[in-house]
Amino acid sequence: MSTCVILAAGQGKRMRSPLPKVAHSVLGVPMVIRVVREALAAGLSDPVVVVGFGRERVIPLLEEEGVRWAVQEEQLGTAHAVSCGLGLDLEDGVVVLLGDVPLLRSSTIARLEKARMESKAGIAVLSTEPPDPTGYGRMILQGEELEAIVENRDATPEQLLIREINTGLMSFEGSLLARLLEGVRPDNDQGEYYLTDTIALARAEGISCVAVHADDWKEVAGINDRIQLSAANLHLRNRVCNSLLAEGVDIPDPSSVWLEDSVRFGRRVIIGRCCRVSGSSSIGDGCVLGDGCIVSDTYVPAGTILPPYTVMVGDAQE
Repeated sequence: MSTCVILAAGQGKRMRSPLPKVAHSVLGVPMVIRVVREALAAGLSDPVVVVGFGRERVIPLLEEEGVRWAVQEEQLGTAHAVSCGLGLDLEDGVVVLLGDVPLLRSSTIARLEKARMESKAGIAVLSTEPPDPTGYGRMILQGEELEAIVENRDATPEQLLIREINTGLMSFEGSLLARLLEGVRPDNDQGEYYLTDTIALARAEGISCVAVHADDWKEVAGINDRIQLSAANLHLRNRVCNSLLAEGVDIPDPSSVWLEDSVRFGRRVIIGRCCRVSGSSSIGDGCVLGDGCIVSDTYVPAGTILPPYTVMVGDAQE
């Protein structure tokens, strides 16, 4: 079974917050914890989260989730970060994920790993095509073969015209990854050890590398500032509402409600405008939540009708 390393050591200066970037919540859950849960749901074993800046705020979140962690004392690049998180047993695959990609689905992780295994490639890289590729590493493809990934700051004018970009999510044959990391050098204007350099190293040895395209660029987008954090909250909120609507929950005004994906909703539930339902709440069959209700970590028995602006907090026992 493949293992997983999740990179979460960066500061996230553009968040303008004393809280490490990956500890910021998306729809009530810290984004790094969302990535951990999707990795486990994809069938990856024993994920290790590499922490660094503000780790005293991140480690308690990981320990509460029962997740292992490793420390990157100096932020020397993504290849260095991965090496900090690698264990000794690398017989199976290693999937590298990023702790600031909270909308990532387990099905996409599984597809990336499956593509590497079925193609018998040494490395598979998840790519996508955002509306504006500025700032992202470009995928250098030769037919279906991935030849290299060139960081935006190191790209030539011709390479900057390429719209297919690297998401930073990668799958490796385990023993190959350990060997390639030894060959990565900080030969770039940042003086960092880039994990993407493993592509060129592998190709120099004749090892196949493949790109796996993600159609929904928003799903694989990293969060770097509060504008993107707000957009991620909106995107996930819409995803939750659409799923509930498809299951028969009545939400007359989806744009006005905050419904966290940790909540369990029964059948024939009606949710009024401007409601907030969060945490470990469970809403029984046939409940009606009037406009403006706030329900947090609470069990609402089947058939309950909550008048508008009811507040229920802190009793999730059924």
